[in-house]
Amino acid sequence: MRVPLRKATAADIPAIVQASLTSASKEEMEGFTAPEWVTYTSVDELRKVWMKDNRLQDESEVIVAEVRGRVVGFIGFKREHDYFYVDNIDVTKGEQRKGIGKALVAHVEQVALTEGFEIIKTDTTENVKGVPWSSYGFWTHIGYEDRGERLPTKWSFKTIPLVKRLR
Repeated sequence: MRVPLRKATAADIPAIVQASLTSASKEEMEGFTAPEWVTYTSVDELRKVWMKDNRLQDESEVIVAEVRGRVVGFIGFKREHDYFYVDNIDVTKGEQRKGIGKALVAHVEQVALTEGFEIIKTDTTENVKGVPWSSYGFWTHIGYEDRGERLPTKWSFKTIPLVKRLR
């Protein structure tokens, strides 16, 4: 399936929040996210983080995926010193496993290559029982490497850094 992708605008913020809210249930997320994590679950909070002077901030780029004219997923990324960093990706539950996430990541990888970057980093989480979040399988399936590092957080979960060399 060819997935239409485009750069997000401020008008997309409510749809992005909705995509985030419908990508996983609260029960699925329990033990994997910070209790006070509200950035992608509140239109007002996301506007505060992403907006400056009534436009999306330049340091992060957000791409949305649409199906039948409706935003069903997004990916946020930024350029670091010598690599790209994927900050967040979400696809609504009903549109998962249809290639939308892969299309979003492939787009970011192509942008990175076009701009001369060779490395993309991201992360996922692992709960207190040592079980990785469901996105772990997605990332490793598309070539992102888990180098075995587990970084503690102030919450009950750990962060799992993932990296992919593009060349």
